[in-house]
Amino acid sequence: MPLPFATKLNLRTRVALAFAALGMVVSICLALIAMHFSDAYVKRLVREMLRVEGEYLSERYAETGHVPHPRTRHFYTYATGDDPAVAPPADIAAFVPGDYQEIATPDGDRHVAVLALDAGHRLYLVFDLQLEAVRERRLMRDLIALVLFGTGLSAWLGWAWAGRAIDPVRRLAHVVGGLEPSRHGAVPLAPQFAHDEVGRLAQAFDRYQERLYGYVRRERAFTADASHELRTPLAVIRGAIEVLMDTGPCNAPTMARLKRVQRGADELRDLLDALLVLARSDEAEANEGRTPDFDQVVASLLNERADALRERRIEVQHTGAPNIAIAAPQKVLRVIVGNLLRAVSQFAEGGVLRVDVAPLRVSIAHEGEAPLRSSEQRGLDMREHTLGLGMIRRVCERWGWRLDENVGANGDHAFVLRFG
Repeated sequence: MPLPFATKLNLRTRVALAFAALGMVVSICLALIAMHFSDAYVKRLVREMLRVEGEYLSERYAETGHVPHPRTRHFYTYATGDDPAVAPPADIAAFVPGDYQEIATPDGDRHVAVLALDAGHRLYLVFDLQLEAVRERRLMRDLIALVLFGTGLSAWLGWAWAGRAIDPVRRLAHVVGGLEPSRHGAVPLAPQFAHDEVGRLAQAFDRYQERLYGYVRRERAFTADASHELRTPLAVIRGAIEVLMDTGPCNAPTMARLKRVQRGADELRDLLDALLVLARSDEAEANEGRTPDFDQVVASLLNERADALRERRIEVQHTGAPNIAIAAPQKVLRVIVGNLLRAVSQFAEGGVLRVDVAPLRVSIAHEGEAPLRSSEQRGLDMREHTLGLGMIRRVCERWGWRLDENVGANGDHAFVLRFG
């Protein structure tokens, strides 16, 4: 199970930390091995020195009958006999010939070897390693420094090597992160990488892109075909409605139903336009078209809906500025703004429709009382409103625009479309 903090680190840092941990473990093992062999070597050296010195002193005693007692800082001897000056201390006097003892003291270890002389005399050779404790402390500091150096060196090497080792992974992540929808289809990634694990991962991304763009192509083709096929029966419906409305007087309920059908046909026409925009356009195509005067487009849409707004007794207040350029085709802006105008006014009777055009923003709001409707009518109106608005939101998302909606307590609607 990965550590919680490890998932927050990038791959290169994790590799460097793994190298550092490995270097620390190896350095500690080497330090322990060095301490063990150093201690074993010192003990073996002291034992060998005591053996050689003991043989030498025994030979001198056999030749002269007298045992020299050399005394240095580390080496000195004792002997049993009549001379109390060279008598062994009580802590080693009980040792028997042939013994080799190591006596631990706070100041350091003492190594004692006992040899047998004639007439029951004994020779005690003592090697004092008090200064060896100083050497061991110095060795310990050196080994700690070695462990720290090995850990740091491993971390640095891990960081340097990981940078080169994971560079293909970083390049792949950068390329995949920069992929954007394109009319030209999938962008092949595998040719940019070697035939290794990263290359196989790039091939998997290529296959996924092909499947994804296949779905997109089929969806766009179906949407475009459906939009075109629906235009013919829609034109027939609109023509039949116009004929029915023009061929003689109709009572009020019938006229209301005909207007409702006509409004539904108009909404369906707008939805078909939005479907065509979704099916045929992408971000690259959006950059090809540019609307030099957005306020003029809004004014033309208001003129087209002037009769319908007058029938609903809706007053229009339009404010804007000339020469506001939008980097988008005019047909896209007409579809979006037209649907927003319909959304805020289709359920309204009276009131004021305020349209404010500013650079990188347009706000459309209705202020006034909404007519009383039955629960069935409100449910149907809401389904129609949600369907159309959902399509417009998708169109806005395609171009990276943001659409904000605000619904008042009395049913008033307000939209703010931000292009930035």
